Amino acid sequence: MQHQVAIIQKYLEVGHTQMEGDCVHSAIERKLKNRLIHLPSDYLWVTKEARKNPCEYETVMVDYTFFKKYSAPETWRYTSIRPGRKAGDPKVNDIRAIFYDNTGLIKFKLDFDSDWDSFPQRVNKIAIIREYASLHRNRIPITYQKYKHLQELKSVIPLDCHSFYDSLPHNEH
Repeated sequence: MQHQVAIIQKYLEVGHTQMEGDCVHSAIERKLKNRLIHLPSDYLWVTKEARKNPCEYETVMVDYTFFKKYSAPETWRYTSIRPGRKAGDPKVNDIRAIFYDNTGLIKFKLDFDSDWDSFPQRVNKIAIIREYASLHRNRIPITYQKYKHLQELKSVIPLDCHSFYDSLPHNEH
């Protein structure tokens, strides 16, 4: 809405799941074979190197600050995107495409050849949200047991990777 752009989001039909992203995952899996992974950032480099031509894949290392709180009800235009209201009516997983227009209205299709339909729910009038709140205030701690097990694995991990494992936030006992 802020940029006056309309978006069509399409969902794959069962049995027709080949898509452009499949070749990306395949290239990354091939590059991962026989590679040692000691740190999460190692996946970043493997992903980058999985394609050379026409250029490397673009990668971004994210941390807890990347994730936003989209689940806050006060930010929702619709309380549900279920296309029906009662038992036997279509469900969310029956949707094949969603159209987001630049005014905030959302429409759907249950098959690609049908016309766009409006959701049966009323639209909540909300202001354009320019910035969502962060989902997390700090790094998410792991359990003490997982932390302990990772510490034990340091005996087979290069010394220069140990500080990453030492700095993992964890619960006490």
